Amino acid sequence: MKGKLYAVGVGPGEPSLLTIKALKVLEEARVVAVPKGKAEKGSLALSIIKDYIKDKEVLELVFPMTDNKEVLEEFWEKAAEKVGALLEKGEKVVFATLGDPSLYSTFSYLKSYLEKQGNSFSVEVIPGINSFSAAASLLQLSLVEGDQNLAVVSAPQNISRLKEVLKIFDTVVILKVNKYLEEIMKVLEEMGLEDKGYFVSRCGREDEYFSRDLKGLLEEKLDYLSMIIVRK
Repeated sequence: MKGKLYAVGVGPGEPSLLTIKALKVLEEARVVAVPKGKAEKGSLALSIIKDYIKDKEVLELVFPMTDNKEVLEEFWEKAAEKVGALLEKGEKVVFATLGDPSLYSTFSYLKSYLEKQGNSFSVEVIPGINSFSAAASLLQLSLVEGDQNLAVVSAPQNISRLKEVLKIFDTVVILKVNKYLEEIMKVLEEMGLEDKGYFVSRCGREDEYFSRDLKGLLEEKLDYLSMIIVRK
């Protein structure tokens, strides 16, 4: 019997933002796989859904935060082997991922490596509320109106790309800004946009934080789950 893999977006952090369909799939599955950045640390996705899966088998998969592709590929392969073994037994496996599975999610790597390993399974993707929609709600900010345009980017190491995006789009969501705030601020100041930014960190969680004082954050150690929304 062929197994089935469910990619379930669990939203930005607040358990009450889980969709009804996500809850239904979590309830029906026997095994729930969750990603985490380090073996010794907990999974953020698991912390969101833990109260809904108390009777489930939990499979924690390590996806390290590194730019070393060889290391990443090793861990992706190991994760696919573990999930693939369950799918080959005909299991229904939920892979719970922060935000939405189609947006910067580790699910894409897991699915790709499962296919490379020749596993036989079907897939269903359950969308989740993404972080920047939750952030806009927190800020009571309209992201775009009328014929305006929106861009969502990951903080680029090549900062010239960000300049081009900021020139073209009315609103730009910059994700993963924790390592690049100084470079981003230089671009915003150069373009006269330093007062147009909104910083949001760990949106939807108990320790969520937001600020309009981007300069004041330059000396702070920022969380990985941080973003800047630039609204012209």
